[in-house]
Amino acid sequence: MCPPDDPVAWVQSAFGFAADDKQAEILRSEALRLILLTARQVGKSTIAALRALFLALRHRNSLILMISPVGSQAGEILRKATFFAAELGIRIRGDGVNDQSLLLPNGSRLVARPAVPVSIRGYSQARLIIVDEAAYVKQDSYKALSPILAVGGGSLWVVSTPAGPVGHFADLWHDPDNGWEKHSITAAECPRLSPEFIASERRTFGDLYVAQEYFCQFVAAGLQLLTRSQIKEATVETLPEVHFRLREKTRIYLGLDIGKRQDHTAIAVLELRWAYGQKDNLSQKIREIPTLVLRYSTRLALDTETTKIPQLVRDTLQRFAPRYGEPSRIDKLLIDATGIGHTVVELIRQNQTKAHIQPVMLTNGHVERHLKDGYLSLPRPDMLNSLKMVFELGNIKMEPSSPGFVDMERELIQFQPSGEQQEHDDLVMAMAMAVWQAAKDYPELLLPPT
Repeated sequence: MCPPDDPVAWVQSAFGFAADDKQAEILRSEALRLILLTARQVGKSTIAALRALFLALRHRNSLILMISPVGSQAGEILRKATFFAAELGIRIRGDGVNDQSLLLPNGSRLVARPAVPVSIRGYSQARLIIVDEAAYVKQDSYKALSPILAVGGGSLWVVSTPAGPVGHFADLWHDPDNGWEKHSITAAECPRLSPEFIASERRTFGDLYVAQEYFCQFVAAGLQLLTRSQIKEATVETLPEVHFRLREKTRIYLGLDIGKRQDHTAIAVLELRWAYGQKDNLSQKIREIPTLVLRYSTRLALDTETTKIPQLVRDTLQRFAPRYGEPSRIDKLLIDATGIGHTVVELIRQNQTKAHIQPVMLTNGHVERHLKDGYLSLPRPDMLNSLKMVFELGNIKMEPSSPGFVDMERELIQFQPSGEQQEHDDLVMAMAMAVWQAAKDYPELLLPPT
């Protein structure tokens, strides 16, 4: 009853299942952490079921856990494993404890459970855990699974079709340094999905649906402000030096988002740089192209006293003050004066900062208005649209070495205009204010680079 060493040869001889090259590579994988990104209907559940049964038969008294957002989905892999076990002549019976389970003659158990932390706790030393439809499983459930693998050195497989660019599954797939073994199977690599069927799906449900469900693309579906690819394209390791003739045109823009009860106070610093482009054939002048660069971002701890915010502003302005011999300039600081922001504005004004201070009241309207005491009513949709456009046009850059980059990148990936993201949005809002002011001063930032 014990299978041979090669699982590919075993599934061929036992069930007549001829694995293709990708399926064979996955079946043979000994990786402790494996992520399988697939199109719909390419047989991912079958591969998972075969691997689970193979390990359960080879190793006595093994525990194989099958996890899914709801128990019935996890039961799909179990049902396939049960079908294959029946073909081997194994008597089908449960383990007497779990409703969805299979007990093998050698004492191994296959158990299907919903991805609810309380229902996962209590299991230990699993040889294999398979998380099906993993894109829909929350991070808390992953945390509950880790201790189950700690002692026995078992493997964790996460298997799914994409479900948008955010979430723990998307983070696992896009992280190049997490050590996970990664496999993908698109519709183009599955002979069972014909071009005619894909064309029919495209006509019925549209390009975005097909891109995500059949070609493994993490589609934002309009929820996220930015895509991962846009953020990745804006991230550069090093930036070229500014030509000495253009250095006097450099400007600094700062955004300060004032924390509320459960939010951080955050500040972001953008540098407006200029570079020479091509010569204009009509005027014979060389074009000057602007680019915004994220130089710095940070946030204060929750519940930081309001009186400490001016010190953050002073330190940040000093950090980017012109050095000896550099051209002088007036930096611009936008402050979200909504709520307690008015108090912060007055405190900063009393400190006589050299920057030009622009308090703004963020609204959900669509008209910008000047208010008394130098305040400005700024439509939040306009501000976020400016941020979105500079990323889409490639007119903003970020260096991974800049302070605060990791937190800013995470917030940008998660950020939703509706404000319903799981992450804080303080850094993004601070950046958006600085971008809006820079684009107000230099509208060419919202134009495609020439």
